Amino acid sequence: MAIKFDTEKSKEAFSSFLKKTSEVGKNVADGVQKGATELSEKMKEDSYQRRLKKYNPLFTDEYNSVDFRLPKLIIIIDATSRQQIDVCEGALGWRDRESDTEVLCLYNDSLKLGNIEFFPNAVCDAAYYVDTFNPNRYIRVDCIFEKAHDERLAELKNIAYMLGAKRCTIEITEEQFERASASNNAGMNISRIVGAKAEQATTAEKSNIRSSKISAVFEGNSSPRRPELKWFAQDDTIKKLIEMRCKKTNKLNLETLQLYGATSATMTQKAATSIDSALSKLKIKGNASMQSNAQSEHSRKIIFSVEFE
Repeated sequence: MAIKFDTEKSKEAFSSFLKKTSEVGKNVADGVQKGATELSEKMKEDSYQRRLKKYNPLFTDEYNSVDFRLPKLIIIIDATSRQQIDVCEGALGWRDRESDTEVLCLYNDSLKLGNIEFFPNAVCDAAYYVDTFNPNRYIRVDCIFEKAHDERLAELKNIAYMLGAKRCTIEITEEQFERASASNNAGMNISRIVGAKAEQATTAEKSNIRSSKISAVFEGNSSPRRPELKWFAQDDTIKKLIEMRCKKTNKLNLETLQLYGATSATMTQKAATSIDSALSKLKIKGNASMQSNAQSEHSRKIIFSVEFE
């Protein structure tokens, strides 16, 4: 028996088959295109995140957040240095870490933040370290030891004045250290102490013993007041002098104290070494070694004599 085919039904079935095949092909093509687009977007996002991690920009929102803490070292950078990098657009600067020292590289056009004070005025390619007593004040590293030295002298004179002294003398001796090398035996160091008394040298470093002496004369009085202490707030010999002078039965006429630099140091020698290393890696040139200044400061000895009526 011969089998008869329904021509119309066959045509419809074939047409349906072609339609489904076309739809499947379109779906596959759409899926491939969507997958390619998603892959491209993911690669772009991954690349963006890698650039964010590399350049580590700091933006206003994060800077103003309650969790943000300023690092101890800030370097002022020309704002044009990273202007062309997309992840840095609108940033205040960027954060870095060198030799265990956290650094904020701050653009020079972001200085008007309102809660940071620079001494002296902020300039490009200069480094500033946080003030020992004010976390929002930063002092340029090449004058931080000099400024601290001046402040300590002023504080000692104020102690004598507040305690009613008629005269005080401050004699300072300090051993200065200068790095030396086979190619360059002249290290760099800043100090206000003058009048070299002796000099010693080795192949590794150069050491100078320096001293100076200053005096101040006051009217003097028998009504002592307690001075405000900053640099010598933890010095037991200074605190003992104040207690002795402020006693009602006090009959103190002359007192000589021996003070040591380590008790009123600007920073630790470890911190100073880390700063030197960080500045070197960031190619910030200075005219003094922080480590040698810190070493000299820790070797300092102060003879503080106070004479009362």
